[in-house]
Amino acid sequence: MGRVLFFFAIGVPLCAADVSNAEFPAWHHGPLTVKPSGYLDVIGMSRSATTADSVSTHFGNIPLTDTPGETVASLAHSRLMLRSDYDFASGAARLTTYIETDFLNPQANSAPWRWRQYWASVRMGRWELLGGQGWSLLRENRAGIRSDRDLMNTLVIDPAYHAGIAGARRRQVRATYRAGKQTAAVAWQNNGDFEGKWSLDGTAGHFETAALAGHGGRRALQVSGLGHLGDRFRVVAQQYLARRALNEALSLVSNGISGLATLEGVEWQTTKKLEWYSYAGLVRSERSAGNRLVRQYTSGFNWRSPEPSLRGTVTLSLQYSYVDRALWDGRSGGMHFLMYRMRFAIP
Repeated sequence: MGRVLFFFAIGVPLCAADVSNAEFPAWHHGPLTVKPSGYLDVIGMSRSATTADSVSTHFGNIPLTDTPGETVASLAHSRLMLRSDYDFASGAARLTTYIETDFLNPQANSAPWRWRQYWASVRMGRWELLGGQGWSLLRENRAGIRSDRDLMNTLVIDPAYHAGIAGARRRQVRATYRAGKQTAAVAWQNNGDFEGKWSLDGTAGHFETAALAGHGGRRALQVSGLGHLGDRFRVVAQQYLARRALNEALSLVSNGISGLATLEGVEWQTTKKLEWYSYAGLVRSERSAGNRLVRQYTSGFNWRSPEPSLRGTVTLSLQYSYVDRALWDGRSGGMHFLMYRMRFAIP
């Protein structure tokens, strides 16, 4: 945690040196452009049960018996990103590298800092080849097929996002082809899985479908979309059907389990600064020794305002969620929680 405080204690004053420019400065040297970015997240959480979690909720492990409520707070979701682009002299290719870190390392007795993404890609015309750790193709996008932006991780505060979402960060080799409004990609992951994805973007929104084929009979199909109903209202839907691969839905069940996951939601941009959201998601598995059903319902809002004295944006957020789970042996439990956040983001 000291690393987070050190970075922002030094970095934020430096970023504020030239307030006439709202963009965090990129460094240019000939064909090379390097762009740092990041944010400071101060997250608080009040929940009706006591768990071993920080502010990142393990939805599939909430208590099955009554426990006292508790309140926790953390800076660990603060994030640092660095992207570089090198354009070759011929203009026919671009080399990109990207790294992304936060301080939510789940491994006990180790430093809190962890790598989220680290990859390099070469883009030539409509083709792009990527290698490293990035988001699985099962994670829905809001537009196109990219790992560093436009992901449909919902608008929630919780760093674990929301029950019903599929896809995780994996080490992979990925090839992507872009043709106008359509994008297609295939990937091989280090766990032996192969994934494919196709997406279509238009004025009505974004539609995509993805599939997984892996060892041990692992198979999965994901169909999702984000629809624009006017300029300010969005509808989100994701359906995920898995054979021996339901663990790809946030690991709420063990590997080798079949079942389905779904996420539905609405997002409303009421003003330029204020957006509201509401989601419902569930994961339902076949008979096993673990969870039979995990559900989550969430509503909240984000209020963003440019900060005139610093390079960046301040976001204030509030979220309410209810999550419950039921096991195949008949036991069940539920938890209410309220989350609140202040984020200072460097563009």
